[in-house]
Amino acid sequence: MKFVSFVCFLLVGAHSLVAAQSNQYIRVKAGENLTNSLSFNDRYQYPAFTMGKLVYASNKSSAARFNYNLLLNEMHFINATGDTLALENDPTVQLVVIGPDSFYYEYPKTYWQLVSTYRSAQLLIKRTMVLIDREKEGGYKQSTGASAIRTTSTYSGVNGSLARLDAHSDMLFSKKAEFRLRDNNGKFHPASQAGFLHLFAKNKQAVKQYVKENSINFNEETDLKTSLAFCTNLP
Repeated sequence: MKFVSFVCFLLVGAHSLVAAQSNQYIRVKAGENLTNSLSFNDRYQYPAFTMGKLVYASNKSSAARFNYNLLLNEMHFINATGDTLALENDPTVQLVVIGPDSFYYEYPKTYWQLVSTYRSAQLLIKRTMVLIDREKEGGYKQSTGASAIRTTSTYSGVNGSLARLDAHSDMLFSKKAEFRLRDNNGKFHPASQAGFLHLFAKNKQAVKQYVKENSINFNEETDLKTSLAFCTNLP
């Protein structure tokens, strides 16, 4: 009985490990249509198009149902005839509000979602679905699952961009998060040590010392939040 219980424990543990690993990426099998293979929830940030508004620098706004396309890095909306379109690259756009969330526009095409606001800065995030690997074809036109090579590609978007995908390779996609800083003048700065030093130039030495003593990881949301809280409260 103890042996059976131990085997069951191993099987459960192995299943949990496989499940955790499988969630790290999404595989599109060779020859499959990209749009059909990735679910709506994989391609878009929200489970459905949600009412929001497009706000211009002049404070004029227009309402529509919006959603952010993670795969194409485009802000999509549903027009009056029910078609799905992408917002044009317009330098007069300030932000898009979707439900409770605000996406600040960095010309020419990037939308950064507001994470948190501080006295003199904002922390922003951009979530994307990126192609991380393409697996070479093995014998009998089967993907080997090995010998992965780094690659780039384009995808079929609502604005007519064309996909270039190898029909004989499996594609591996993964969700990625990038961060930005935005000052009170609406200027964007990289979420890096250089970005912090530029944004808080008046307290450059204090910022350098803080980063050194706390081993800040600028790819981690928690570290960025604590760093901004510290920097924005410097005299």
